[in-house]
Formats: sequence, structure tokens, C-alpha cells
Amino acid sequence: MRCQLSIVNYQLMTPTVEYIREHFDLYNRQMFGGTLTVPPIYLTNARTYMGQMTCRKRTGLFGKKHFSDFALRFSRRFDFSETELQDTLIHEMIHYYIACHQLQDISAHGQLFRQMMNDINQKYGRHITVSHRITNEERLQLIGSKPRPRIFAVVRLADGEHYIKSVPRIEQRVLTMHRRISFSPQVSSLTWYYSSDPFFALFPSSMGTRMQRVDLVELQLHLASATPLICDGRTLRRG
Repeated sequence: MRCQLSIVNYQLMTPTVEYIREHFDLYNRQMFGGTLTVPPIYLTNARTYMGQMTCRKRTGLFGKKHFSDFALRFSRRFDFSETELQDTLIHEMIHYYIACHQLQDISAHGQLFRQMMNDINQKYGRHITVSHRITNEERLQLIGSKPRPRIFAVVRLADGEHYIKSVPRIEQRVLTMHRRISFSPQVSSLTWYYSSDPFFALFPSSMGTRMQRVDLVELQLHLASATPLICDGRTLRRG
């Protein structure tokens, strides 16, 4: 049986309406005093945004803007880490709060937006930014320096790209994943390692076939302290 791998770049989940609605309700209660009604939520294939709050804008007689017909939109072209999706949602909820309360800001990410963003980050330990994407350096700061041991495969595909697949630290899980990946015609080589380097905590453990692409130069730097493992699908041992 062939295994079709799901390959992404540090990306872990695709937004769903159910997930967004559930977390909208949670953050509405926690952060916005329950003052927001759930707007229509749409999933799109847009390339130009990850998340977006849309509305109609009318300018009154004295230049005051009035907002209506609100909606939240999230692109399915992007896979998110769970934290990224949550922070993207909160980012758009701040826009929604400002607009639906007919508050005036000097720009889309003006003083009022930034004040609300900073207050939420400080109070709730979030990492919302004016731009949705966070860097790997910021992710490592979130993870912290505490060792998080990982067993992971370095997978080289036929096209020369390298990917990482991290699995739970249970021998049978490793053997099962080894067999799954090995069946894929996309795979050129497969090597297992054990490491407590926080870098590898960027790659969440799971038994799905989703992998994350990694830069080879950066990977080799962190593999220097990793312990090689030998796996043939039946046994697992130190190299």
C-alpha cells in the first residue's frame, strides 16, 4: 500500500468554520466582554491574506465613518500552526470590535488597534502582531529553552528537498511511521534521530503523514548534537 505524504512548511492545520466559531465564542467572552455577535465566517482560496475582517464603510456628512455588514474570512491556501490560527482570529476580532462599535482609529493598525493588541498580548500571553506571520525565532521564544525531547525522521524526497516528521517517543509508533513513509514513492532516504534541541520542538509529534520542510543548512547545524537511530520497520536502536 502506497503512502501519499502531506508536505507543508512548518504548517499544521487548515482553518475550518467550526474551529473558528468555537474559538470566536471563547475569545469573545475572555477578551471582548461578550459584546461581539458572530459574523458570517467564510473560507476562501485567497493568496493575498491569511485572515481578513470585511465590512461596508460609509462616510457621514462630517467625515465620520460608519461600518456594517461584517464578515470574517480565512484562506484555505495557508496551513497554520494552532497558535498562528488563534492569533490570526484574535487579530481580526480586534478589527471587528473597533468597527462594530463604530470606533475611529487613525489607520487600519493605528493607535487604538495597537493598544488593544498589546493589552491582549500582555494579559493573555498571546503573540498577536500587526502582521499575521511569526518567525521561527519567535516560535523558539514561545517554546523556551526547556529541553523537549523528540524522535524524528529526516526525510529526503526525490526532488532533493528535506523534511522532518516527528512522532511520539514510543517505539511501536516509530516503527509504524517508518513503514508508512517508506512505502511512499516520493521518498529517497529516511533517517531517524533523537534530540532534546529546542529547535526540533518546532515540529509537533503526530501519527499523521504531514511533514514540514526544513532548510538543509539549518538542519545540519542542529543535527550535530542529535543521536542517530537505526530503524528498519521492525526494530529501533541507537546508531
